[in-house]
Amino acid sequence: MDQNFSLMAQSRANYYTAGSPVQFVRVELLKGDVTGEVAVCLTFKNVGTEPLTGFIIHFKCKDASGQILCEDDFYYEQLNVQPGELFGADDAVFVSDTPVSSVEIEQDRAFLNGRGVDLRNYKRVRLQAPRVLPGSIARTLQTRTNNKMLTCVPQDTENGWFCACGAFHPNEEAVSVCSECGGDRAYIKATLTRILEEARQTAEQQQREINAVANGVDPAAAQAAQAAATAAAAQAAIS
Repeated sequence: MDQNFSLMAQSRANYYTAGSPVQFVRVELLKGDVTGEVAVCLTFKNVGTEPLTGFIIHFKCKDASGQILCEDDFYYEQLNVQPGELFGADDAVFVSDTPVSSVEIEQDRAFLNGRGVDLRNYKRVRLQAPRVLPGSIARTLQTRTNNKMLTCVPQDTENGWFCACGAFHPNEEAVSVCSECGGDRAYIKATLTRILEEARQTAEQQQREINAVANGVDPAAAQAAQAAATAAAAQAAIS
């Protein structure tokens, strides 16, 4: 039966696998418009230095009570995933008529240029969720960078860096441009720094005006006095 699937929910991975050439990025739950079945799709990224030609995982899908709905291996075959590219989002690893609450992933084996690499001994490192920017700051950042995906604080960690879109890039990836939103790491951070500095200056100016009113001083006169004092200090520094 042909049917369309629409996005019902998605969640980013809250860990990365240290040293692995493949990283788990996110899980998506899609709902069929005819049967109402839920399809589970997983997205991975090749963070290695060689093309990925095959990949094997072991997964468990659980319901809200923690009961396992399905546990199986899944084979991603005939791949040609270049370093930095995402894959897997178009392949449903499981289709269920019962709501899926959580998905557990274990990496088994990757094939790099046809050469098998055992991934079972690589350790997971848990990641803290990226911090969300205040709405007004996020909207300003999105406008100035022309990137609607930027909603988080860009962060550097000992294991890698978070883009402002929320994507995590491990040190193994060694990139400066986000593969998910296309944002340049340094440009986004510099733009956000300018926005925060402008917001700080605006808040200080508003506080000076409030203080002037509270003290019975004309805000315009207080502002003119502040500007004159700043100009005098600048001239003194030049002299």
